[in-house]
Amino acid sequence: MKSLAFVIIVLLSGCVDHFTVPSKDALRHPFPPLKQSIETRHATPDFSLAQLENEGIGIIGILKGGPENLRQNAAFELFQGLRSSFPKVRVVPRKDLLKEIRAADKFSDYQNFLKDYETSRLMDANKLKAWGEFSGVRYLFIGQVTANDKHTATRTMTLGEDGVGEKISASSSGPAHIPYEVEKEVSILGELWDSRCGNAIWIGSSRAEVKEPVERERVRVEDIFTMATRKLISGFDATMKRSSDPEKSTSC
Repeated sequence: MKSLAFVIIVLLSGCVDHFTVPSKDALRHPFPPLKQSIETRHATPDFSLAQLENEGIGIIGILKGGPENLRQNAAFELFQGLRSSFPKVRVVPRKDLLKEIRAADKFSDYQNFLKDYETSRLMDANKLKAWGEFSGVRYLFIGQVTANDKHTATRTMTLGEDGVGEKISASSSGPAHIPYEVEKEVSILGELWDSRCGNAIWIGSSRAEVKEPVERERVRVEDIFTMATRKLISGFDATMKRSSDPEKSTSC
């Protein structure tokens, strides 16, 4: 069987606060502009969409870096993004592969494979090939959530100064610190590996962020995460060559 792998990393720099339900005033305003960027660090020449369509992709795992529910969200967003961008490509979701791995009593081997890559950042070509053969697709997508950040900026208010909608009083211990801006950011690094040949096909990174006034907060961290994921996939998509002729499987 043929096998290939895709690795993704989301840079995580802090804990995510609970999202506040948008106020009626916030909902009356349009979404604030999202800043997005994409960087391709490596792209194998002549890698084509036809190869992707011939071989398929499996999202085999999300490395540690955040709670399990966040990794589940990452796997889901990657699956949705890949399926949306490449409708003719077979995309196997992480949950289906995990079900097959557990049924085959290979979960311990699977965990060790991800842990070894996570700690060394060196891909074991033999294990990569074995997991590609097990999954039945050439491309395996490995992800990591390492950043999913939200923080609130504050400013110092002095006694009697106008605040957000009312006067702010300073206590005897000093001036008040008033939240005025919420910033959310997600950064993602992705790697596409050929598990049959053991080499990287594509490496890139994406970033999405937004700033908005506290009183008009309406963009969820999940929205930023989705944008960053789709931006990453679009960056990979842009590097692939298109051809009207179907291509046979390539050798190493």
